[in-house]
Parts: sequence; structure tokens; C-alpha cells
Amino acid sequence: MALLKRSSPSSFSPVRYISLPGLVIWVMVTYIAVDLGMHLSSSEHGRVHKQVMKELQSSLASRFAEKAAAEDESKLLRLDGEEDEAARCNSVEAHMDVFEGQARKPQDPWNQLKWGLPPADCRVKGHLIERLDPLNNYRRGVALGFTTDLDDKTQIEHWFLGTKEDLNQARRRVFIDLGANYFTSSVMWFMHRYPCDFTEVHAFEADPTLFKFPPGWDEERNWVEPERHGWAKIKSRAGHVPSWLLSRIRYYNKFAGVIDNASSVNITRFMKHELKLKPEDTVIVKMDIEGAEWPILREWIQDPDMPKLVDELFVELHYWHPDNNWESVKQWTREDATRMLADLRLKGFYAHYWD
Repeated sequence: MALLKRSSPSSFSPVRYISLPGLVIWVMVTYIAVDLGMHLSSSEHGRVHKQVMKELQSSLASRFAEKAAAEDESKLLRLDGEEDEAARCNSVEAHMDVFEGQARKPQDPWNQLKWGLPPADCRVKGHLIERLDPLNNYRRGVALGFTTDLDDKTQIEHWFLGTKEDLNQARRRVFIDLGANYFTSSVMWFMHRYPCDFTEVHAFEADPTLFKFPPGWDEERNWVEPERHGWAKIKSRAGHVPSWLLSRIRYYNKFAGVIDNASSVNITRFMKHELKLKPEDTVIVKMDIEGAEWPILREWIQDPDMPKLVDELFVELHYWHPDNNWESVKQWTREDATRMLADLRLKGFYAHYWD
């Protein structure tokens, strides 16, 4: 019988030599013992692991349920709030929430510090908008003594819809200036100040002596070498504008109104059928047409398509006021103007008073 020699006297067996069958039996018994121990250990570990996982899953499920319940409650509160606001703001009177600036207080930031106005209670197009101020809506900065610039528009700049939505995403971005006056009075003002790169501008001015295109310059050939600070200087004179901007502007020597004739354009028809504007286009309208705005706005209020086409409206409502003595608009009052703006907002126009 073959014998195997152990290499160390400190072996498991007290004898130094064991037979091959005995070794096989010893190995098998050892394997079975180790396997059984591992199985028992694994079973116990598995039981504990399953218990821990069960408790963890239960805890996570409980937390997820609590979070879902909290989110549902928050959503319901938000929806309730939106429904409450929608119900509360479903009238012209609600949108006539006005700034009572005449009630002066010792600490009055809106009359002593703020150029703009506080937000109105009712949102328009889902966004906050400035509260109406019938007392000082006409050149507010001048009325409050903040500036002597009669054309200052600081009070409305931070309420631009273009600061709340990215209006540049639209492929077609249109500015319509009704009563453009001089080129620099509103066309250039909007090009400078409004946060949208307009792809087309339509300017209406009935007085041919007012609106004149300024000289243009070629931006691509107008750069000089960078100076030592790494800046580049543009060689242009005051009053000049880039030629590419001038190419986007179309001028109409006509009145904007509600009828079509030799001297007037039905502006609603023009926007819908001539320009073929769509709700997906960005459309900003400025209107300062010396009383002709009233019939246009009355028409727009009755037309459900117009608040979908016009993203933002800036309008000067002309009415009789002792400070301006506009005899031609004596049939309209400051109350009429406030109500018209409120009605426009109720119908979905993001409308501001333009002076």
C-alpha cells in the first residue's frame, strides 16, 4: 500500500504516515464539515440580511409615501391657490387693483425711493405685472421728481415679459410700432432696451416729416485692431446704426386704425392676414396713436385671437387730463383708461401703460 509522507510533525493526525484511502476520507469529511458550516453560516446571514432588507424596504416605502403625500398636499395647495387667484381675478374690477400712492406715509418706499411699482394682485399670462397707478401713470418718473426726462421709461423696464420668458426662441420675432414718431423715440429705444433680437420691425408713422432712417454702417468692415487691453473699438458716429438692423425695418407712412383706405391701415387685418402672424411667433406691440387706440383696443378685447398673437402690449391711452388738456380726447377719462388697461389684462394681454 502506498504511503504518503507528512511534511510536518505538527499535523492533524498523531501518526506521521497515513494511507491514501484514509487521506481521501479525511479530506471528504473536512470538506463536508466546512461546507456544512458555511451553509449554516450563510443561511443565518441570509436570514439576517433578508430581515434587514425587509425593514429597509419598509422604511423606504414609508418615507416615499410620506414624501408623495407631502408633494400631493403641496400640489393641491398650489392648485387651490391658482384656482383661488383665477376665481378672484376673473373680473375687470380685480385687475383695477391700483396703487394708492396718494396716501403718503412717513416710510413710503414706492413714493420716496422706488422708480417702479409694486406687483399687481392678479397675474397676466402666468406672470407678475406692475400694479396700475392712475395718479402717476403719465410720466411717473417726472411726476415723482426722479427725473426731468419726459421720455423716461424706467418704471416699466423690469416688468418686460422678455425678462420672464426667453422670447428669442421663436423663429420669427416681430416688433410693431404704431405711432413710431422719430426713429430714436421708440424703434431705437426698443432695439436698445428690450431683451429680444427682433427679426423684423414694422413702423407706422403718419407724419412723413418725423420718421427718418438714420445713416447705416457696415459692422463687418468697421472693426479696428484690438487695443493693448484686448478690446476692439467700433468706428461709428453718433446716430448711426448697423446696416443689418436697418434692413429689418419696414416703414409705413399711414395711420393705424380699424379701416383700410388710402391713408389708413386696418391693423388687425394687417397683423393677421398680411403679416400672417401666428401664436408661436414673438410679437411685441407699442401703440401711441393720439386717441386712435380706443377703437382698436375695443376690437381686440372682443377678438379672442389677438391676446394669443400679441405677447406684450405697450399702449398710451389718451384721455382728458387738466395737466395736458387734450381736447381731442375729452370724451375719455382717467377712469376709462384704467378700466381699459384692466380689461386688456383680464382678456390675456400683458399690457403696460406707455407714456
